[in-house]
Amino acid sequence: MTNVIELPTPHPSNTVLKDEQVAPVKMIYCKISTLPKLFNVSKATCYRFIKEAEEMPEFTGRICVDVSATMTLVHIDTFVEFLRSKHKKYL
Repeated sequence: MTNVIELPTPHPSNTVLKDEQVAPVKMIYCKISTLPKLFNVSKATCYRFIKEAEEMPEFTGRICVDVSATMTLVHIDTFVEFLRSKHKKYL
């Protein structure tokens, strides 16, 4: 015998009717091509920063995830942590 589940009837109090009712989602990962738009820097700068971060022992294996042969995702919080570690190092 099939187990029938009774769902509550839709009502305005338990239904999303407008875009404003949807809670914003915090981004965890982004594609490398999206990263320059988030931080308002050039693509070349982003690639240089990622290469530099991957060579540092504290960021190796944490900053990027290779999902496929053509797509690499960057962990945004780790990238921000890397940028903070670079803060005023040029002085």
